[in-house]
Amino acid sequence: MNRGLPSVLVAVAYGALIIGSWGIASLVLDEDVMHYPDAGPLLGPAMALAAMAVTLGWVVRVRRRGGVAVCAIGATASVWLAMLVVGAVGYTFTRGVLAWLLLFAGDYAASAFVLAPAILAGLVVLTTGAFSPRAKPFAAPPRED
Repeated sequence: MNRGLPSVLVAVAYGALIIGSWGIASLVLDEDVMHYPDAGPLLGPAMALAAMAVTLGWVVRVRRRGGVAVCAIGATASVWLAMLVVGAVGYTFTRGVLAWLLLFAGDYAASAFVLAPAILAGLVVLTTGAFSPRAKPFAAPPRED
């Protein structure tokens, strides 16, 4: 079996977790995932794909080098940032006004639709690292000099 296949499968399963968490949060909060009607149908999926790509990178890193806790925190922070950047840039292109970079990011920074995937990314990386044979649970990843 290819060494990268488990990482890809974890990232795809994480994508399903994003969709499920958005569905549950949308039902509980009685709110749309993308509450800007002019955002278009592709902004939410683009944000989810960015989160999946970032999580894939962290899963590959934790499987190769260890440092589970550090990688889980890094995955949480970078997924949060990636979703905000992709969403802000995408919505800014839709609106054509540069101020929406900050307005979109400010509106969604504490949204359940961004926080839930970020927290799930950290949990996915933590779980993957815990079950990886090479992972050292709380060690920092080795430095690349």
